[in-house]
Order: sequence, then structure tokens, then C-alpha cells
Amino acid sequence: MSRPVERHWARARKYLAQRQLAPAQAQLDSLRALAPGDMRTRLLAAQIALRQGHPRDAAVRALEAAQAAADEAEVLGELIDTLLQVGETAVAQRLLERPVWQQIDAPDTLLRYADLRQRLGQHVQSLGAFDRLIAMRPQDGILHHYRAQQLEFVGRLEEAATEYEACLARAPGYGDAAYRLVRLRRQTQDDDRLRPIETGLRHVQAGSRAHADFEFARYHVLEDLGRTGAAWQALATANGVMHAHAAADAALEQAGMQMLCDHLTADPPRPAGAPCGSPCPIFIVGLPRTGTTVLERMLANHSLVAGAGELMDFSRQLMRVADTASDFGPAFLARLSTLDFAEVGRSYRAQTAWRAGTKPYFIDKQPGNWLLTGLIHAALPGAKILHLVRDPMEACFSIWRARFGNAHAWSYEFGTLAEHYRLYRRLMAGWHAAYPGAVMDVAYADLVRHPAATLRRVLDFCGLPWEAGCEDIEHNTTPVSTLSSPQVREPVHTRAMGLWRRYGDRLEPLRSVIASAT
Repeated sequence: MSRPVERHWARARKYLAQRQLAPAQAQLDSLRALAPGDMRTRLLAAQIALRQGHPRDAAVRALEAAQAAADEAEVLGELIDTLLQVGETAVAQRLLERPVWQQIDAPDTLLRYADLRQRLGQHVQSLGAFDRLIAMRPQDGILHHYRAQQLEFVGRLEEAATEYEACLARAPGYGDAAYRLVRLRRQTQDDDRLRPIETGLRHVQAGSRAHADFEFARYHVLEDLGRTGAAWQALATANGVMHAHAAADAALEQAGMQMLCDHLTADPPRPAGAPCGSPCPIFIVGLPRTGTTVLERMLANHSLVAGAGELMDFSRQLMRVADTASDFGPAFLARLSTLDFAEVGRSYRAQTAWRAGTKPYFIDKQPGNWLLTGLIHAALPGAKILHLVRDPMEACFSIWRARFGNAHAWSYEFGTLAEHYRLYRRLMAGWHAAYPGAVMDVAYADLVRHPAATLRRVLDFCGLPWEAGCEDIEHNTTPVSTLSSPQVREPVHTRAMGLWRRYGDRLEPLRSVIASAT
């Protein structure tokens, strides 16, 4: 690469990082004059289009860059990242298969490769990259944490525990490691997990997100030990800290959801797509912590079904076809009445078919797709949609006791949690009314109490033959990256049912606001 091209590329990256689009565009103009066919020129055009809110044009430019892509791992990583953002998952996956990735020795580039593999749900490959990184930087506590996550996702839980402990030994204030460590299995007095939590709390600032991480960890240990009063105090503190950070985001989320819910219930989209063909997606939707992972693991045990994990492909194709990056805001809603749902369906199938391998069905388990259930039906009218339903108090308490980090800002306070639940119930009722028979409700209580009988009904709905033993989720060895990843390595159980009742009167305010909201 010539020095002028390198200079303009470096300047453009700096301007993009600073969100200065006009100077970045000037650098792009210079690059087009110097090297119009260079991968960097086309990649920069895609990145600018994306930041301008035009994912459709960004996708075109990113695909042009992919056609010209050279084996320069650092720039290739940026290109793959951009392809994923614009929904070109299939091409991104193919670029990650290039041999160059097995030859890199630059730690930062290898870390990006590991992250890209994780984002595609390819945790075995991501773990291999972290194995190499740990060999390069054995004293880096955060790398031990990242490697522990991948070990957890692939089911090597004892090794994951050792790596989380290695992270805390080197970075005692890293709260996420403590939280994930205590959730790998039920805690006993002999585990002595409270000591590293207390140590960690001395290393973090009170009221910080790391403080909340350690309080969530302390809650799980104390609950397992039966110390209900102290467990409640830790959980209330953790949620209070997170709500203080997330309150503004929660208000924005609720306003956006209200707008989307009002629009979709007033004017449900009409199905326009073609039958899904093969491979056919099976969508699993619902609130978080309602059993979506359990059902996915059962279905993925079937010989005709592949588990693909929590995919973002459908929402990305919606944004690309609508040519907006508004995240279902006013700009998207203004274009919804003229949206080409047939194109959405075709694009979705093109980006996800590789995940099925040789199987005729695959599972897209993205719980938040309950918001988009009607749009999924409009684009893919032949797709099967399974909706997990859980008792309101069980669902809301299970959400409130979970730590979602920066996601789900609404989940940390009773009022916003209940309002979110109200909107969810309202919209799902609207989908059932608009598309009778398109969605099957699956009760969490039935799934864990009578797994075989419930799964038989699910398979009938999906048009799949019965196969004995699919309900035995502990035999499913494929990776899983949700909060339930440790729990679904054991047989289906009912331990979580009625858990909220341990806290009795303390949860009366939540019960009251849920009752008034619904």
C-alpha cells in the first residue's frame, strides 16, 4: 500500500472515531482519486454511509470492499465488523474462514478475531483464539475473563471457574468475573465465594456499575446459602445502583416501545413474503428469563433442527430494507406501510441459511423478537413462532434478579419493569388477534413440569415428528451463550418456580405495580 493511501486511511479513521463525517468524506474523496478499487476506499465509503444512517448503501459498499478484500488482517477485521453491522452475515462468516486468521500474531488483531467469532456465535473458534492470546499475555486478567466466558459457553464449567478465579486474582475489581463465577453452579459454605466479593468491593467505587456487579454476585451466593434477608439487601442495592445509571435510558426505551406498540397494534402489517422453504426458521420469542433457552435446547436435540443461537439478522434486514438506522423509531415507522416484506424475508433467508448446515430447520432464539413477531410473520409467513409465557411475578422477579449490564435498562426498577411487562402483554395480545394460529404460546410451567408432553405439542405445531429424548437438555453439548448457559447443562428442573415467594412482603410493591399495569 502506498504512503498517501495509508495517510488518508489513517486520517479518515481518526475523523470517524470523532464522528466528524465531513472531514472523513474529504479523505474518502482523496482515496477515490488515488486508489478507487482499494479495499480501504470501499470500506470507508461503507462506514460513512452507515454513520449517515443509510444501511442499504452501506451494505452495497461493504460488499464491494469484500470483493476487493486482501489478506490484511487488521483492515479485514474492520470490514467484517462493518458487514455484520449492515446485516451481511454470510459474507462476514466466509471472510473469517480465510487462512490469514490462523497466521496472525498481533494480540490486538487476534482479540478482534475472537470477538468477531463470538458475535457470530462461533464460540469454539473464539476459544481457540483466546487460548493463543493467553499464551501471549498470561498475566492479563481481562483475557482470562474472556477465555472463561468461552469455556462457560462451550460447557467446560470447571475450567471456566478456574479462569474466572485467575481473572479476579489479577484484577480483583472486575465484577463481571465474580458474577459469572458464582452462577456456574449452586454455592455452598465450603466454596467461600463471599471473600473475593468483599475484596472486590474494596477495589471499586461505591455506586459504580462494578459495585452493582459485585452486589449481584453477593446476592446469588447468599440466596444459595439460604440467607434470605442479606440476599435481599444485596439484590436491592445492586438494582438501585444500576437504575441510577440506567434511568434515562429506561425512559427512552419505554417511550420508543410505547410508540412502536401503538403503531403496530393500530395497523398490523399484512403478510407479503413467500413460504420460508428450506431451511425453515423456527423463532423462539419472549421476555428474558422465561425459558427460551430451555426450549431451544430441547428443539436443537431433534435430528432435523439446528440451533443457531440469538441472532440479530431479522432486525438488521428490517433496517437495511427500510434504509434507516433509527432502531424502530419515527423514521422506521414512517416507512413501515411501504416496506417490502418479501425482500426482508429473502434477505433474512440469504443471511441465515448457512447456519442450518444440512438440516431443514434452524432455531432463531432472539427473545426480544416478540416486538417484531408480526413483522416476522409478514416477511416469513411459513416460519414457526414459539412464544414462551411465564407467570407475571415469576417472570418479573426472574428478570429483576438478573444482571444484564447495559442491556434492558427497564429491568432494574419495579415501575419501569412493570410498564415494560404491560406493553409486552398488550403487543403479544395484538399479534394473536391479528394473526390467529401463527404463534404458539408455550407455558414455562408446563415446559419444566411436563417437558416431554409439552415438547410433543411444540413439535406438532412445527410439523416435526416426535423423537424420544429431545427433552433431555443435559445431553445437548452445543455452545450456549445466554445467562442460562450453566443451568441448561443439567436436567430440566422446577427450582426456579415460586422463587419470588421467599421474599414475601418485600416484593409486594412489585406485585402491586404489575397488577395495576396489567
